[in-house]
Amino acid sequence: MTSYGPLFQFALLSGFVLVVTLTLLVGACERLVRRALAGKTPSQRARVSWWMLVTPALAGIAYAATTIAMPSMFDGSARFAAACSAHADMLLHLCVWHPSGNRQSAWLWGALALLAGYAAWLAARATVGLWRARRTLASMVRLSWHPGHPDKLLVLDVDQPMALACGFGNGHILLSTSLMRRLDPTQLRVVLAHEQAHIVNRDVVNRLIAVVLSSIQLPGTRRRLLRDLELALEQRCDFAAANEVGCPVAVAETIVAVEKIFRQHARNQVPLTMAFFSDFVPERVEALLSPKHTSISCLGPMLGIVVLAFCSLSTGWLHSVTESLITMMTR
Repeated sequence: MTSYGPLFQFALLSGFVLVVTLTLLVGACERLVRRALAGKTPSQRARVSWWMLVTPALAGIAYAATTIAMPSMFDGSARFAAACSAHADMLLHLCVWHPSGNRQSAWLWGALALLAGYAAWLAARATVGLWRARRTLASMVRLSWHPGHPDKLLVLDVDQPMALACGFGNGHILLSTSLMRRLDPTQLRVVLAHEQAHIVNRDVVNRLIAVVLSSIQLPGTRRRLLRDLELALEQRCDFAAANEVGCPVAVAETIVAVEKIFRQHARNQVPLTMAFFSDFVPERVEALLSPKHTSISCLGPMLGIVVLAFCSLSTGWLHSVTESLITMMTR
């Protein structure tokens, strides 16, 4: 029976190889996909952008976990067709590498330790950011008061204009009194409907997941995809607010009015929140005044099929290429 040391080692390494490969694949096709998404609905753009951001990390984690779990899951069961003849007498597992002589490479463990340290640093940075944001938001919630309607609205007595959706689960809307005083009833209704849409769509947690799991992406690709995701989320909520008030022009006017208010004050960015004000004012107004969006139902499934097909190649040419590269690295 094979030692689990080498199995654990090449499980982690194979997961990392898959992450890097899918990251390069996303970087290669990102511009083509973004061009194909131009003019599509905000919901579709948000969905595809989100999956492009998180797929490499999720696929790598799932691949490594499956590689480690398969020997325990299938030990003693009927043999499946072996992916390669080198493992005919070994425990069934999802392999992309045959450790030479089943020996554990100290050099490879060192490389994995560096990778684990990098992952731990990313996780720690995300945790610290989350903790700081939660502490800030908790302080703001403690200082706020409940006006009674709507139920999710909390009002904060500060001079800083503020309108944001925050929290997980049900979430709530934080609105400053300074902003409330400068909005007419229709504009206030638009702002509340927009923030309520963020809560209903769980945009806060989805944005957090995308930001954390996309850390491994190429910097330029990650920046563009996160921008596309942010714009799509804002436009989706703008259209939800337009449906609520029954007038896209009123939403566009509110966006411009709130921008002027925010521009007059220095504003601090609050992480893990979705704020009504953003840097996409021209794009949001243009989309509201000329909502010419086409609907597609096949792009998302097609991208999913491409990723699954690419992962399945680990038993084909990618299998051999990966093993050859790692063999050269560990000689």
